[in-house]
Amino acid sequence: MQASIRGCCAKATLARNAAAPSVKAWRSQITTHSLLTALRCHSHPAEASSSSNMHTESQQLLSVAPMMDWTDLHFRQLCRLISKQTWLYTEMVVDQTLLHNPDTDRFLWFPPEQHPIVCQLGGSNPKTLAAAAKVVAKYGYDEINLNCGCPSERVAGAGCFGAAMMLQPQLVAQCCQAMQEAVPHIPITVKCRLGVDETDSYEALCSFIKTVSEQSGVRHFIMHCRKCMLSGLNPAQNRTIPPLKREWALALKRDFPHLQFSLNGVVQNCQEAAAIIGHRQEGVEGGGGLHGVMIGRQAFYQTWSCLADADRAVFGATCNPAVSRRQVLEKYGKYADAMIGKWLVRDNGQKSPNVRTVFKPLLNMFHGERGSKRWKQAVDAKFKTATSVSELLRDTLQCFPDDVLDAPPKRQPVVAWQFDLNLPEPAPKRQCCGDVDSKRAVAMTEQLLNPNEFRLHGQHKGQVCGDATTDTDGDDQDKVLLAAGDCSVAASVAVS
Repeated sequence: MQASIRGCCAKATLARNAAAPSVKAWRSQITTHSLLTALRCHSHPAEASSSSNMHTESQQLLSVAPMMDWTDLHFRQLCRLISKQTWLYTEMVVDQTLLHNPDTDRFLWFPPEQHPIVCQLGGSNPKTLAAAAKVVAKYGYDEINLNCGCPSERVAGAGCFGAAMMLQPQLVAQCCQAMQEAVPHIPITVKCRLGVDETDSYEALCSFIKTVSEQSGVRHFIMHCRKCMLSGLNPAQNRTIPPLKREWALALKRDFPHLQFSLNGVVQNCQEAAAIIGHRQEGVEGGGGLHGVMIGRQAFYQTWSCLADADRAVFGATCNPAVSRRQVLEKYGKYADAMIGKWLVRDNGQKSPNVRTVFKPLLNMFHGERGSKRWKQAVDAKFKTATSVSELLRDTLQCFPDDVLDAPPKRQPVVAWQFDLNLPEPAPKRQCCGDVDSKRAVAMTEQLLNPNEFRLHGQHKGQVCGDATTDTDGDDQDKVLLAAGDCSVAASVAVS
């Protein structure tokens, strides 16, 4: 039922975006049944409106990380054919690209079945990010994510965004707030590192999370559980040399139980993801469980073995949508053939995308299987003459025996997650001391999470009521600690 509602909503979004020529072309390929479903949603706005929340109501337990040159439109389509519930992310799209390139379809368009899907934006200017978010919203994305983790020189160096943004938490908050105000119906999230250069303490990370969440309203942080070096290490080295500290994600959930944290960092497959999601911390509000897990390059290198059992192992489905690689390849072939030349067809017959581009995501579908090397060689030889992906597959899949092509997803057991139990100590609470009158003290408490309670230094307790405080021990003046969450303000309050 959920899947049918999701499809209905997505097709309604497609109808709303029909002004774009490429979307019109894709809609013409929808089956009569699907088109009738879309029209039914369009004719009943209440039904379409209620179903539009289905994507975001599904918890982001598992997602495929945004990766430049990897998680393009075609790879995401392959992932969606394998798993219906895994969340998909675009490659990072720079805000200026969307504002100065009239052909935004190339960067943002996607077929409706790719929901749930998140668009990751890169930038450091609140105004341009807000304008870009409005462009993204027109395509029906379920969330928008701000990149605060890419260490690439052209991004964090010359571009002054990506991981460099972690050194300016207030600017990150301003950017997120501007985007949220521009598209209030779309959640804004942040993907970041544990630290940058020498700003790599747990206390500094907590300060970043606190500033961004309190000043922008961001509630979900995806943590790439390594720090990065903006100079001295290239992006590949930044994925391996800085130590992996996945336990920090758990510590953040311990110290910010009201926020959501997802873990990204050397997760091998959906079974390991399920084990991480299932882990609980004793004595932590709500169990201290992580919101979700994000898988990076393993999803590209070993797409089938990584994702094929995800809907069952992670999301609790009774069965997985993909019964075999043969089935997935047949469906992908139909999609890919329709995409060839979608963006451009030159007079000389050159097409964009071409067969090689749309075939690229398939190259690791048989990783580790016998016949894989021979198949890749056969595919490479056929690229020169093949006019479609379906043709290429038909002429080369005989490299594999039927038991490989028709094997169902392997159902590996989910084992308990092994991690470092030595979590970092909670970051020290910040305090601000000073002599203020009772009205000022009340104003302070109104800015805190629990404005009606405070405690006196020592064992004294009292309440703030209206614009005065109650004296709990008869003194004319008490040293009061206005406390809420992880923010404390000490003030000397004159009792009325």
